[in-house]
Amino acid sequence: MTDLYEPFSNVRRFELLARLEGATVDSVDDLETLRHALRPTASAPLVKLDALRAIVTDDPEDADRIMKRIVPALLHHAWALVASGTPSLLQLSRGRPGRVVLPRSVLPAWLAHILLGTLAPPSRAHPRCDAAMLWATTQPSSLAKLRCILDIYDAVGTGSLPGRMTVERTGVNLRTAGQWLREAAPLTPVTVDSRGLIEDAAGHLQVDFANKYLGGGVLGRGCVQEEIRFSVSPECLVAMLVAPVMEPNEALTLHGVERFSQTDGYALSLAYVGRFTEPAARLADGTPDVSLTAIDAVDYRQRDAAGQYTPDAMLRELEKARAGFRRDARLLPVATGNWGAGAFGGDAALKAVLQWLAASSQGRAMRYFTFGEARVAGLGPFVSAARGRFGTVAALWHRLLEVAPALDADAPLFRMILAPPAPAAPPVA
Repeated sequence: MTDLYEPFSNVRRFELLARLEGATVDSVDDLETLRHALRPTASAPLVKLDALRAIVTDDPEDADRIMKRIVPALLHHAWALVASGTPSLLQLSRGRPGRVVLPRSVLPAWLAHILLGTLAPPSRAHPRCDAAMLWATTQPSSLAKLRCILDIYDAVGTGSLPGRMTVERTGVNLRTAGQWLREAAPLTPVTVDSRGLIEDAAGHLQVDFANKYLGGGVLGRGCVQEEIRFSVSPECLVAMLVAPVMEPNEALTLHGVERFSQTDGYALSLAYVGRFTEPAARLADGTPDVSLTAIDAVDYRQRDAAGQYTPDAMLRELEKARAGFRRDARLLPVATGNWGAGAFGGDAALKAVLQWLAASSQGRAMRYFTFGEARVAGLGPFVSAARGRFGTVAALWHRLLEVAPALDADAPLFRMILAPPAPAAPPVA
């Protein structure tokens, strides 16, 4: 955590100040022209703000709020960041634990520069931090994401947000399958929720079904769990500037994130509902008491999904979840769901068991949101029976290894784990 991200040279800073100070933006065309003038290189192409045009055209009643309050606030924060001096951000290092604490007062400003396209990624190991594709894409789900992100400026205006956001990189020393067979931690309780949302689980460590590049496709066409969460909590986008790609034994945890919008639907059916007031408790300095842990599952879209049942593949997910659920002083229960089982093509039942093992190894209870997934419909009865029969992480892990060779996407995993073991073959005479 020794490197600094300093995106603006003095020449660049004065150029941005000159263009932003007193800029008049009365229309989408004006903003489009200004954004192009702010581009970091003369060769950068013109980005059409067709998404914003569609929003103000489709909802003329909201056009005034967007053009007269939100856009001026966005430009104010962008100007304020460069006017304050030469802004910089501490960087987290790959393969090393560390944390960066950011005043929430500056997050709308950094986000504004992401939206305006004035920033280059700190390195090739970082996510792309330019919203050009989001501004230009008019599919309804992308419009919903953009509306959510912009809502932060309706909430903050030209003021500032209280508290801080902490971005923490954690890692674990990888265990072998044999070491997990010696894990004596008891299996912890699991609450199964068939209706709720992870982000509504107050007082929990909420799981972000992450891409290894934090944020995934949030600034593009991606619109599943991580992208939606980063849209309704747009301060998370700033974490993309300080957190390079995750290693297999690492997780990223964001403390102090706030939701500003409410949505309905999922993926291509995502729809913007409106402004949202974060109900979470606040710390003394105003920080929302919300913690989000980002763990990236293996993506099976371009590989044989049958490989996820091998011991090495299961161990990889087990260790990734352990990094995300790492024991701390508070030991909040984990709020999770079908991690890696949607767009990434993983087996929801298998991932549920692996997450439970990881949470139990760290002494955390778990709350599991099923989202209507048939593969985990029997999770509640399975947990009750498995806690009674196996008792410890080691015993359940041993049984999972026993049944793994017979698993596939159609196998009744929970029933197979609970089935009596096959009788031993009689000794040869």
